[in-house]
Amino acid sequence: MARKSTIKLLLVNESDNAGEHLVSIFRNAGRVARAHRVASAEELFTAFKNDDDWDLLIADDFHPEIKPEQCLEQRKKSKLQLPVIVIRENCNSLAKLFEAGASDVIDPADQARLCHAAFREVDKYNIIRKNRLLNEQLSEAEQRCEMLLDQSQDAIAYISDGMIIGSNQLFAETFGYSAAEDLDCFPIVDMIADEDQDKFKGLLKNQLTSDDSTQFNFSGRKENGEQFDSHVQLSCATYDDEQCVQLTISQRSNGGESVASMDHDPATGLYSHDYFIAQLDSHIKQAAAGTTISTVMFISIDQFGSLRRRIGISSIEAVIADIAKHIQSHTQQDSCLAHYCDDGYTILLSDTGAQKALELAQELCKSIESHIVEVHKQSLQCTVSIGVVALDGKVTDPYRIIDGAYETCEQIRIAADNKHIGNSAQIHIPERERKSLGDASGDAELDQVLEEALEDQLFSLLFHPIVSLRGSSGDHYEVLVNYSDENEQLLSANEFIGQLNFQAVNTRLDRWIILEATKLLSAERDKGQNINLLINLTANALHDEGLIPWLSVALKAGGLPADTIAFQFSEQDLNNNLTAAINFAEALQKSGCRFSITNFGMADEPVKLLKHVKANYVRLSNGYTEQLQNSNDTEALKALVGSINENNSKAIIPDIQNASALAVLWQIGADFIQGDYLAGPSKTMDHEFTDIA
Repeated sequence: MARKSTIKLLLVNESDNAGEHLVSIFRNAGRVARAHRVASAEELFTAFKNDDDWDLLIADDFHPEIKPEQCLEQRKKSKLQLPVIVIRENCNSLAKLFEAGASDVIDPADQARLCHAAFREVDKYNIIRKNRLLNEQLSEAEQRCEMLLDQSQDAIAYISDGMIIGSNQLFAETFGYSAAEDLDCFPIVDMIADEDQDKFKGLLKNQLTSDDSTQFNFSGRKENGEQFDSHVQLSCATYDDEQCVQLTISQRSNGGESVASMDHDPATGLYSHDYFIAQLDSHIKQAAAGTTISTVMFISIDQFGSLRRRIGISSIEAVIADIAKHIQSHTQQDSCLAHYCDDGYTILLSDTGAQKALELAQELCKSIESHIVEVHKQSLQCTVSIGVVALDGKVTDPYRIIDGAYETCEQIRIAADNKHIGNSAQIHIPERERKSLGDASGDAELDQVLEEALEDQLFSLLFHPIVSLRGSSGDHYEVLVNYSDENEQLLSANEFIGQLNFQAVNTRLDRWIILEATKLLSAERDKGQNINLLINLTANALHDEGLIPWLSVALKAGGLPADTIAFQFSEQDLNNNLTAAINFAEALQKSGCRFSITNFGMADEPVKLLKHVKANYVRLSNGYTEQLQNSNDTEALKALVGSINENNSKAIIPDIQNASALAVLWQIGADFIQGDYLAGPSKTMDHEFTDIA
């Protein structure tokens, strides 16, 4: 905890002794104070020259020269924010003092209130000081930013609602204007060539919701109408406390050799790997904004490894350069063609759909197959495999798109029967992007995880027999729900939903459990089986007001009597959601269904829950059975079962491991037993129940 600093008091009171008394009051309240008493009006005026010397002024009516009202008036003239507390007995002029600027008016006998008020005002004044300092620092930072903006080697502008709200001189000169002020409130779209305006508008709109920067090649329009090719980077920024988009422009026509060398691959003259990724990232964002249709090709040389071993490193570089030149001559001029890696080239096609790109790719395969590469007096013929990926904005990682296109090349070669010579093109069909329990965030992504788990049949129902000790009619099963992912991670439904951590109520899984369980129950009862189910649900179901009306429809559709089903919740979930649990249990029992509590007895006073929630069944915690079977201690279990019976509920004792416990459980009044000794969970409801009552 941070140490409280010493309070610097400025006092206008009767004497130094009175000041020492105030210091003593503060010390007893846990704060150290240092006091200075003002002797005259002139000294008060001097003290007000620097309010940073003081944290609080306290004034009373006993100073021989200065009244509290004079302190307030002098503080106002000095334009200070120093808090002032007035100590006055039986004050009848509160309104006037507050209007004059007093922070509080306190009776001299109320020392506790004086301390609270003083500490409050000191803390508030410290916040005012910090804000003042931060504002000064912010102002200095803004001045430095303005200076850096003016001195920047990049042309920079700030855009809000499509209008320029700030720019530097270089930006103005880039577009042929003499001063940056000429561009204030100027529509940025008027400085973009007609053919690029729609794309630019989409990027500008999309950038406001993106944390990343976006690259865009465009044709700019100068004041005189002349057009020039340029490159802009869009990023989010703040200008004059306003959220906006920053444009940073570099003219490629005037960029010099250094820019060109960074953007191009020296071996082939094509664009470089990094430049292609930047362009692809920009087109992904444009696709997400709906402003363009783009497609990526990955062109992979077939049997590249064996070819390199056969002709050598120096010759393979010549082959790479020759094929690059051939592809360039057969590619649209406005396409972004790059040498991505040793045996791979990439093409980014703007305003081109996947089917059109596939046709171009197939033509390119034929063209390269018929092309003869002359290398060091050798004549070679090569083939390529081409993967085509359409950009839809859903996959936002450019590397994943490239990987998908390359995987398609590999699939083409694997499918070929001629030693991995693909010589063909295919459109990449991506596998569904799955969210795992760990990386999903937000209800939309969490819901996606749940829907995918249901679609992939990762949930399964198990039926655990519950055997009656009292000869009750019908067979009983507890319905367990397990989730098992591709890593064979096994979770119960409650654990699964707990890991998802929805912000809003989501009963999609609960409804699936109910539908699947009742469907199977209906089939068994149609065979003449008299079966009852205890279906475990998550805590979300307690808050879903539409669940019980929906349930009535589901039971009616399955032809099931309502009393054949009990819905079971854990004791912890019920206690954590007690009001909702009470309402749910009442509504459920009105519908004819039954209510069950599981893992009962873990709370400090478990029986209290039965007073609030009327349960037909109560399934105890495994701990009571362990205690019985390990030490033959029946007292706690007997008392709890007795309380359950007193509340007209039937007690279920789980986790029975041996026969010795059966007689004891019958004697203490248990109604049902369950455990692997009797029968474990099964995917079917085919246990042969025997009467052991």
